Amino acid sequence: MPSYIALIYNADVDWSAAEHSETMAEYGEFGRAAAAVIRGGAALYPTSTATTVRVHGGKGGDVVTTDGPYAETKEALTGFYLFECADLDEAVATAARIPGARDGAIEVRPVIPPMQR
Repeated sequence: MPSYIALIYNADVDWSAAEHSETMAEYGEFGRAAAAVIRGGAALYPTSTATTVRVHGGKGGDVVTTDGPYAETKEALTGFYLFECADLDEAVATAARIPGARDGAIEVRPVIPPMQR
């Protein structure tokens, strides 16, 4: 069965803060309701905690880090789910039930399976 990632874009907030407990409870309800297809996922800390990594000069080049996110945007990547669904239609229907879809956006993409060794 194919896998899909659902990337959640919302306002850049700290989901671990007490003022977001009601929303996090809604995510818990979604997780229980969609447990049959969820294979992983997590909420992310705010972009202020991010470190961007680049390698200059190709393979073996200099590693350069920058505090903060790669891009400044109105909405930030705030979490993700990994689904295993029959097809894209099922993945989209599941993503539409994510609480963040009501005030943000959910990007659904198929996942390329790891190469067999």
